Amino acid sequence: MEEIITSRFSEELVKKVDQAVSKGYFKSRSDALRRMIEEHLREHPELFLGDGAKKILTEAPKLQDDELEALGSNLFKGLSVARLVAEGRE
Repeated sequence: MEEIITSRFSEELVKKVDQAVSKGYFKSRSDALRRMIEEHLREHPELFLGDGAKKILTEAPKLQDDELEALGSNLFKGLSVARLVAEGRE
């Protein structure tokens, strides 16, 4: 089931979305925004970590590099911790 969400966007952002739609990258504004949000959420699994995982991550500086990499791979679906840090993610 889909829900309708009303949001406000800057004129500049709307123009960019409209441009992507007019170039054929998306079928509509709705399609564009849905797919952009889905992609962002896929790329940021850390947004959905539970309190237990957050506690583990606060203790991460105490882990050896290989332990941290293994933990990160499990938490972030195979993404490298080094890559996440290089991208500026905490």
